[in-house]
Amino acid sequence: MLKTLIVVAIGSASCVTTTFTGNPKVPHGAAGCRAICASYEMELAGMVALGEYSDGCICEVPGKRASVAGASGPAAVAVMGDMANRWEQGTDVAPPAASAGDSLRTE
Repeated sequence: MLKTLIVVAIGSASCVTTTFTGNPKVPHGAAGCRAICASYEMELAGMVALGEYSDGCICEVPGKRASVAGASGPAAVAVMGDMANRWEQGTDVAPPAASAGDSLRTE
């Protein structure tokens, strides 16, 4: 009986709906985001649009802009390595383009 009561209590607790408060849209668009970021002593780096329902601000620490070029090289190497591994394992991923000096197997 106690076990059944515990299962029912846990089941009832898991049926609670999620509620959100506040406005799902940033008032005044980018100008509103600039004001929000400034209130955090940060700078506006971008905005995120999540369909018609919601949007949001991306704030960053002033003077700490991340370099996209600095991260793109290692990311490309990781993707190409993963593609090569999948190809060697026989999955449906097309092999990466081989250049002179690559050691990829051709079968």
